[in-house]
Amino acid sequence: MNRHQMTTLRNAEVADLLDKLGDILESGGEDRFKVIAYHRAATSVRNMDEAVEQVWKEKRLEDIQYVGQGIAKKIDEYLRTGRLEALERIKAKIPPGAPKLMKVQGIGPRTAYRLSHDLGITSVGDLKSALEAGRLDPEFGPRVRESFLVSIEKLENFERRMLLPEAEGEFQKLQSYFGALGIEVMMAGSLRRGKSTVGDIDILSIDPRAIDAMAGCPGVAQVLERGQKRTSVKLESGVQVDVRAFAPEECGAALVYFTGSKDHNIALRNLAIGKGWKLNEYGLFGSGGERLAGETEDEVYRGLGMRHIPPELRENRGEVEASLRDELPDLVAFDDIKGDLQMHTTWSDGSVDLSEMAKAAKERGYEYIAVTDHSESVRVANGLSKERFRRQWKEIDRLNDELAPFRILKGAEVEIKSDGSVDFDKAFLDEFDIVGASLHQNFRQSAEKLTERAVSALNHPSVDFLCHPTNRLIGRREGNPIDLRRVIAMAKETGKTLEVDGQPQRLDLDDVWARRAMEEGVPIAVDSDAHSPGELDNIGYGVMVARRAWLKSKDVMNTNNLRRLLNALS
Repeated sequence: MNRHQMTTLRNAEVADLLDKLGDILESGGEDRFKVIAYHRAATSVRNMDEAVEQVWKEKRLEDIQYVGQGIAKKIDEYLRTGRLEALERIKAKIPPGAPKLMKVQGIGPRTAYRLSHDLGITSVGDLKSALEAGRLDPEFGPRVRESFLVSIEKLENFERRMLLPEAEGEFQKLQSYFGALGIEVMMAGSLRRGKSTVGDIDILSIDPRAIDAMAGCPGVAQVLERGQKRTSVKLESGVQVDVRAFAPEECGAALVYFTGSKDHNIALRNLAIGKGWKLNEYGLFGSGGERLAGETEDEVYRGLGMRHIPPELRENRGEVEASLRDELPDLVAFDDIKGDLQMHTTWSDGSVDLSEMAKAAKERGYEYIAVTDHSESVRVANGLSKERFRRQWKEIDRLNDELAPFRILKGAEVEIKSDGSVDFDKAFLDEFDIVGASLHQNFRQSAEKLTERAVSALNHPSVDFLCHPTNRLIGRREGNPIDLRRVIAMAKETGKTLEVDGQPQRLDLDDVWARRAMEEGVPIAVDSDAHSPGELDNIGYGVMVARRAWLKSKDVMNTNNLRRLLNALS
């Protein structure tokens, strides 16, 4: 794991603590502005490039945006002692199950308090049992009951999985461990396919020493299975890791088998069976048992009469048939990206100033970026008024002179209000280079109303793209139940763009809907939604979604150079 990832994980730990404190205060009916203060501070810490421990050692905690004296003292206490007395004290006053119950979509602070305090439900498991047994029928109607059960199932499934960066971090730590022993290992499974969440870590090697090395790895809590060719362990973090060893001539077949989804592998096996052959993790074999292929993935796919299928496509969504017809797309690659069209600075809720963000993007080789700080309705994110945007533009003009030919586009992420209108009038919005629109508020409206808001924004003549269309937070909040078919149809009709947001918690649009948009001819913007320089790397996760969606370079708006981009925006 590199230094940035280690910093990110430690910062995330402190940020999660502040979020937890905010959640507990909310469940106890605390003043909403105090709750917001903790969540704002959590966001700032989570988005920092600098290690929070280093800032703490240098006594600069109050320099962090939204971290005042009171919150700084709490961070100091936690980093000194590993605990937070205020959190323990508040937890003692709050019904024990309330914060846990608030993780279930649809359960707010008052409902969580009542369930826990009045009805004795202290866990999500208790809630599920009570709902299934009908004990809460007097409290909730059948539709609400069913909605809670669906949310509980999704929460349970997610809690057994990791976000993509977490899984990458676990693999990289293990890869470093094996590397120090001179053992080469390879990534497989859903992590290699780039799924938004990952369950287990699958590792392959052609070095038989990998089996015993995994069993003896520091951080292993339990050896679940140990044999000559496979070791399965549970790490102290709770992650299961499976390591398998193969002979060199089997390596390609093993990578195909352990990377592809179950349905992809069945499709390949059926193809082999149709030829009278056999395909498994050890190779492709002819009718007489002779080895036809297996050393490399290319060899296996060619042996079946196919082009190599990129790992991201191995989901049995038509890739086998397309490969047989030699019609696989030339997928967009990270190096195709010329700029980033959504990011935030300290003007709103970012953690560094505009200059630092721009210079970090330029160092990555980008031709341009769009700075899209929030508009005034998003008060929790320090949204900008007209006056503040105009002041920001003066800074952008100065930096554009300094950094030329690199270009900072004057952008905004404007809020879509409850009635479907957006912040600011058309005349002012037309002064921006690029305008994204987002739904951040009033999620409890009906699916029809939420859809109308999104469609109305896309129909606005000054809006260029719809940001993170469903506004999901993976594992924390389901996406808004908007009708994405209508949204895609309106984007096509108006010539607008939809976004794939590269924040690992969002990855929104997901790959299925991004592919649907592409098939309808709707361009996609793949962005980082960065709030710090390190988060500019989020765009790589967005590219992964785009690849899983079968997108080519021409389907992605920000693969255009600056001139073509500006022509498209005009």
